[in-house]
Amino acid sequence: MKLSWVYYFFGGFIGFVCAIVISMIFYMVEKSGTPILSSLPRKFGAFGHYLLELFNALPFFGIVIGLVLVRYMFQKRLDEEENGPQSS
Repeated sequence: MKLSWVYYFFGGFIGFVCAIVISMIFYMVEKSGTPILSSLPRKFGAFGHYLLELFNALPFFGIVIGLVLVRYMFQKRLDEEENGPQSS
C-alpha cells in the first residue's frame, strides 16, 4: 500500500470532520433561536434554497477540499513517491 493513500485518507477525514463541526455550529445557532439557515429560502427565494442545499453538502465539500489541500501541501513528496527518487 502506498503511503500517498494514507495522506489522502487523512486529508479527506480531517476535511469531513471540520465540515461536520461547522455544520454542528450552525445547527446549535439555529436551535438557540437565531434563524440563519431557515430564513434563507424566505429572504432569497430559489437562490436561498440553493444555498441551503450547498450547506447540506458541506461535508462532501470538506472531503474534496481536504484532498486538494493534501495534494497541494505534499505535492513534492507525493510526486517523489510516485516517480521514485530523482537525482539532481
